Amino acid sequence: MPTTDSIATPPLLRRLQTSPQQSAKNATTEHGESGIGQADTVRTERTKSLLKWKAPKHLKLTDVKFAQEGYFKGNPYYRPELGMSNGGILGDPVPYSVSNDNVVAGTLLVCFALAMIASSMSSNFIVRQIKGLFNRPYRRINVGETGHEVRFQIFLVVQTALLLSITYYLFTRSENGGNYVVDSPMLVVGIFLAIFLGYFLLKKLLYSIVNWVYFDRKSAQQWSQLTLFLVSAEGVLIFPAVLLMIYFGLSVQYTLIYVATIVGLAKLLLFYQGYVIFFKRTAASLQIILYFCTLELMPLMALIGILVYTDNYLTIIF
Repeated sequence: MPTTDSIATPPLLRRLQTSPQQSAKNATTEHGESGIGQADTVRTERTKSLLKWKAPKHLKLTDVKFAQEGYFKGNPYYRPELGMSNGGILGDPVPYSVSNDNVVAGTLLVCFALAMIASSMSSNFIVRQIKGLFNRPYRRINVGETGHEVRFQIFLVVQTALLLSITYYLFTRSENGGNYVVDSPMLVVGIFLAIFLGYFLLKKLLYSIVNWVYFDRKSAQQWSQLTLFLVSAEGVLIFPAVLLMIYFGLSVQYTLIYVATIVGLAKLLLFYQGYVIFFKRTAASLQIILYFCTLELMPLMALIGILVYTDNYLTIIF
């Protein structure tokens, strides 16, 4: 309860009567209250400054040093500037194998699938051509070929050239150890493929010119169909031997003997059919020898010489 004197005493007189310790305490309290006010003012100004919109800074990837960022950043043992060194010595590289080449496997698989599809669609044509090889009628009946049959045979000719190029590449590789100037085996196979395709095209051109000059149109067309079919048949017969050589370890020498036998039989059939088509009803029947040697044997010898020369050119001689 306040006393009567305290109530009656004026505030100014009461302030003068206050002790020095109480005055210091009151000053400290007032200073604290003013500091709280100032702190509230600073906090309010800082909140307003945070709410103001600021333009975003452009991010540059060049400013970020990715080499210095990572999980081990700050670790004294993490020294990226020293680089890395592999201990030990290099081993021998795995030698190239055609059976492990995905390009060769894919190419052979595609050739097999397309050949099976085309042969199933042209079965009547194949049977007719096989009968015509051994049973040539006296009356020359020229049955035309459809566009599908011609495309099918052209595809088989390309397949024959590819199989021959792979066979020749494997043969030369077994002889010289595969030491070629170029590093890619597929490039070497491609060069041999181009040579075989050029051989078939040159032979087709020579036959067309000679037959157009010396023989009638029906005989020339019949001979053109026969040669195209026999070359296609060579590719079909060579295909199993190439698969056995690549994936089942058949000897390259045996494969080469088999291929040479197939090609030799095809040449004998061409010789016989050339005699039946062109020279059987003429007095100059021995001209078949000149015709066959000029248009078959000489291009074949030229092909062998070009293949040997190309292989010697591509081989590294130590």
